[in-house]
Amino acid sequence: MKQLTVLFAGGGTAGHLLPAMATEEQLRSMLRGSEFEQLRAIYLATKSGAELPLLKHAHATFEIVPKTDVPRKLNGNLITFLPRLIVAVSKTRKVIKRSDVDVVVGYGGYVALPAYCAAKLTGTPLVIHEANALPGLGNRLGKVFATQAFSNFPIPGWNEANAIGLPIRQSISAIAKLSSSERHDQRAAARAHFGLDVDRKTILIFGGSLGAAKVNEVTAQALNELISRGFQILHAVGAGNSLPPSNKSYHPLPYIEEMDQAYLAADLVVARSGAGTCAEIDASALPAVLVPLAIGNGEQLLNARALAKRGGVQIIENALLSREALLSAIEELEREGYVRASERQSAAEVLAHNIYLLGSERKRGMKRTA
Repeated sequence: MKQLTVLFAGGGTAGHLLPAMATEEQLRSMLRGSEFEQLRAIYLATKSGAELPLLKHAHATFEIVPKTDVPRKLNGNLITFLPRLIVAVSKTRKVIKRSDVDVVVGYGGYVALPAYCAAKLTGTPLVIHEANALPGLGNRLGKVFATQAFSNFPIPGWNEANAIGLPIRQSISAIAKLSSSERHDQRAAARAHFGLDVDRKTILIFGGSLGAAKVNEVTAQALNELISRGFQILHAVGAGNSLPPSNKSYHPLPYIEEMDQAYLAADLVVARSGAGTCAEIDASALPAVLVPLAIGNGEQLLNARALAKRGGVQIIENALLSREALLSAIEELEREGYVRASERQSAAEVLAHNIYLLGSERKRGMKRTA
């Protein structure tokens, strides 16, 4: 049986793992009827990472390696970093050789750098994808080793033609391919699914799996005014947060599992601006109010600005978020009457196609080094 074996390195956070899982999903679809009869997907993970429960839930094959977050400053972490990296690279190299991995695919995060080093040492083709507008240090280093490097947004010094968007679930990327009549029909069904009025304008509000306290607070302050303007609100308040009282115009939920249905139900989105959220909003062609969280290198603000260049986006920095700012941003989007056209080929399709080509080349005679 001719098998394609791919090692996915996207562990440490769910934000790094989900694009990897979306790529695997697309690759499995692509391989049907191809020269490969089977895809074997292996994931690198850390013991304490947010990715582990997701991988177990998906019954995915995974290997545990030490967490190797690259220190941003000269401190005590730098002393332990090199020993941890050496151990992680050694373990990853053994996985590649034992499993006869054809292609390594990395998305940044705490397991990416060991995978990149091991790919280089074993002569295994390496594909990397950067989700944020500002690349992490791991991916900046990995790009040196990469056979191919792709990004979500255009990045200075990277090939602009390879700015392909972010791999997302097929159920969400398919939204962009719907005709107006198909979208109208599916919107009504999606609203009915959540118990919403099928004919009423709908705002979708969420702040990630754990919610966003500031967004929740300002939503509560603006709620009556939004309802008086004719909106109904579907609001994911976040797991662990207290659930506000619902009514016929306000539908709070702890968490929304079926995000494809939520996007179909919505006319407008209010959310944070993580890379995954921006990619899903873009694919859903929805206008959005984005409230970047000031974390890391400020990547959420850069993500929001990059999406805003495609139109239909209002940005409110977290410190400036208020009832008045939110109502004003929504009013501005309504006045624009803008629906963003999503014209790009699915990022998952692009990555899957290139992984397939690299795997085919290796099967036809590429030799692995020691």
